[in-house]
Amino acid sequence: MHNLYSLLTQYGNQISLKSKDEFGANKYIKWTEENFTYVKYNPRNNFNRWGLSLTSYDGGMTGIPDLDSLHQYNIENNTTIEESEFNVPTPAFLENEKIQDFLGPYKAHIFRTHILKLDPGGFFPKHRDFRGSNFNSVRLISPLVNQCPFILEDKLLNWQQGKLYFLDTAKVHSLFNTSTLPSYWLVANVALNEDSFKIITDNFEQK
Repeated sequence: MHNLYSLLTQYGNQISLKSKDEFGANKYIKWTEENFTYVKYNPRNNFNRWGLSLTSYDGGMTGIPDLDSLHQYNIENNTTIEESEFNVPTPAFLENEKIQDFLGPYKAHIFRTHILKLDPGGFFPKHRDFRGSNFNSVRLISPLVNQCPFILEDKLLNWQQGKLYFLDTAKVHSLFNTSTLPSYWLVANVALNEDSFKIITDNFEQK
């Protein structure tokens, strides 16, 4: 799978993807806030981060273990759960046609997908998303509401609200909400195989 990942990154580190119509990110986020409860994202750290699972281990929305540090969770609970097992859609996905349509081309391949909410002062320090040689998935990311500074390899990225992007998160990146309002992002993990590779590249807006 490493070869497929390398082929993707040859197109660029951040590539916008086609979408059928306007997603309506503000309306969707308002709907999630009215109908569900955002839970701590990795409760081991106090980084003002919250999450709402769109897929999870059992279709539930507790955030455990899908919004936890899976590495630490497996150690503490003597389990061997894989990220790819967080592939059961939750009500936040099943009960809203807009989010289903937005992720439509990739639905059959997504797992551990969620809405990330950074409160004012919330942040992710510099990190890479993949351990060792594990390149069996890719990250698709969309800034939904009140995007905040997102830095990849010391470069400040430009985004369009409500657009979906392929992002090479194997590179060092960080995220900081310096505003006075919450910042919401969609983070979708997509299993990388021949089928999903073709779907992603066919939906690149520019090659």
